Amino acid sequence: MSAIIEESLEFRGILPSETAREIVAAARSSSGLSDEEAMAIAVRETRLHRAGKND
Repeated sequence: MSAIIEESLEFRGILPSETAREIVAAARSSSGLSDEEAMAIAVRETRLHRAGKND
């Protein structure tokens, strides 16, 4: 079942989860941030977005 769903997503141009993970891993490694710094930024941006301050 998961293979059918993944093929359907790929057909519609949606990246499979493995590709998305690879993109995130590449971005994290090239950012130069520690895990803690990356998490702090992610939490801050999420909170701002939820508060409607996503500029």
